[in-house]
Amino acid sequence: MKAILEPALADCRAIYDLDGVMERYWAYVDLMTKKRGEFLPLGSFSPMGKRQKDFLDGLIALESEAFATQVCDEVGQELESSAMYRVMLVVVDEPRNGWTQRFLTDADWRFSSGTDFIPKSQPIIGFDRWVSVQLWTTEFDGAPREPNLSYVRQETRAALARAEYQRNHGYPKTLLEMMTQESAVMCFSGEAIHLEPDDLEYSQAILEPFLASTDYPTNFAAMYGDQPAISVGFPPLGLSSRTGFALSASIGASIRFSQ
Repeated sequence: MKAILEPALADCRAIYDLDGVMERYWAYVDLMTKKRGEFLPLGSFSPMGKRQKDFLDGLIALESEAFATQVCDEVGQELESSAMYRVMLVVVDEPRNGWTQRFLTDADWRFSSGTDFIPKSQPIIGFDRWVSVQLWTTEFDGAPREPNLSYVRQETRAALARAEYQRNHGYPKTLLEMMTQESAVMCFSGEAIHLEPDDLEYSQAILEPFLASTDYPTNFAAMYGDQPAISVGFPPLGLSSRTGFALSASIGASIRFSQ
């Protein structure tokens, strides 16, 4: 695998030096669609996010893009593949103005082609797809997150592993396919999500009848839990936060990236 990181943090940070909502918005549009002569995977970046300025400053101070370049080279050696990806670190915030919804944005990034595909209108050749590395300014529970290289490493490895898995297996449609994908990704990235033994057994019993489900609201509630489901108007299943991911982690390291 060849993964080439394209820097964008400084360009995104420069947007916050502009005064006025519309000035920032049009600078963002120009960056995403015109400045480099191609469409960049910045749809999840909000120029109105309140926490992004400081988070971007922190990532830049840590030289996160140079570090992520090393991670890309590392992953390229670990995963045997002919794929060529272009990678971009994308800071994501939930500004509560309707631009970004925390969990729907995360799900779209993980399970669909809506974030990182190459637009058909762009005659770009020479690489398979963009891979955005979404770096959230907050934790899943809404608590502020401090920029750190461990997070950059984990999410860069996860994003590349997910892209390679989808290249070989396609985008997941059933709940089991979503869980299998995320199991492989977490095993590779080193992310660990735990449930207490009683909660694990209870959650397995709840989700077992839905493993073949292709109903998006059901699968969303299964993966993200009741509160995220309720927040976007989906029916809850009686599950704690990120239950589906925790169960995915318990599947183990037996999932292969190749077909």
